[in-house]
Amino acid sequence: MIYFDNAATTYPKPECMYEAMDYAQRNLAFNAGRGSYRKSKEAHDAIEECRRFLCEKANAKSLIFTPSATHSLNMVTAGLSFDKDDIIYCSPYDHNAIVRTLYENARKYSFTIKQIPLNDDLSIDIDSFKIACMKDKPKAIYCTHVSNVTGYILPIDKIGEIVSKFNSLFIVDGAQAFGLVPVDLQDNSIDYYIFAGHKTLYGPFGIAGILCKDENIKLEGSFYGGTGSDSLNVYMPVKGIIKYEPSSPNVVSIYSLYQSARWAFSNNLLQYEIDLAHYFIKKLSNINDVEVYTNLSDNFIGIVSFNIKGMYSNDVAKILEDYEIMVRSDYHCSPFIHDVLKSKKYLGTVRVSFSYFNKRSEIDLLIDAIEEIILE
Repeated sequence: MIYFDNAATTYPKPECMYEAMDYAQRNLAFNAGRGSYRKSKEAHDAIEECRRFLCEKANAKSLIFTPSATHSLNMVTAGLSFDKDDIIYCSPYDHNAIVRTLYENARKYSFTIKQIPLNDDLSIDIDSFKIACMKDKPKAIYCTHVSNVTGYILPIDKIGEIVSKFNSLFIVDGAQAFGLVPVDLQDNSIDYYIFAGHKTLYGPFGIAGILCKDENIKLEGSFYGGTGSDSLNVYMPVKGIIKYEPSSPNVVSIYSLYQSARWAFSNNLLQYEIDLAHYFIKKLSNINDVEVYTNLSDNFIGIVSFNIKGMYSNDVAKILEDYEIMVRSDYHCSPFIHDVLKSKKYLGTVRVSFSYFNKRSEIDLLIDAIEEIILE
């Protein structure tokens, strides 16, 4: 099998992650922080070591662990206060983890949602956005860090400058970025940065988080239950991380994430992905009847979307599976960008997403398969 669906989840994982999963199941699978015995404390310490490491890599002051990036975005949005006069911006590249969460809350609070404008080359139009914010003074700005459709890296540093001028909240979906693309919450004025362990951090499913710019987190709680402390109190604690992390922590996944994240941050993953993407795009450019949705610049990661003219994206993906090549098709849970790409006539795009474990020889086999599909 040739696997090119790494934007959904990286596969395979580094060997250190598999070893960590086995070690944690055998040695750390205790209820962390819920007991006074040594093994409970060891599990707690493992969680805190991972928390410190990830905060350091993002220049964050605190980190709330959650089961998924979608849970994280729901927790952040549910923890904010809105009224009907608020204006919220999101980007045309955003995933439904942002979009549906915002639109459901807009139905509840009646706030207005607007889109960050794009230039003709599909980059963020910073100048126009700055003018729009002068008029609207948005309550919050949401955006993805990296598009899961085109691989475009959004200029969160420049958006952060706008955020700081208008005192808006800035929430960034880093599910396709953290561990791959550098981020600094303090420099970029990001209040909450979301990550998913199973993607660019090469970790397991079931663990994600919210990296927070401030140590004093100002989100309202939206999830309640046992914390292992102050058990006679029928209300949640009002301060600290413990307010946001009820229930038994997933120490096995957190420890495994810690090991895979150390591996990810110690390798030059981004440049490797960019090199593969450039190689693939150049090969595609020599094939007639192929439409590519990524331009040749270094402002993107190893995600490339394309279509074969006259064919639906789902049909292409299904045929490629016959070649034992696994890609993604359809709309990729990103509802807005396909209007801009004009890809709805193909029912979305065929998405090829690379990882550290892909090789150029696999790309060559994919190119051969695409050429054969077109000939048939």
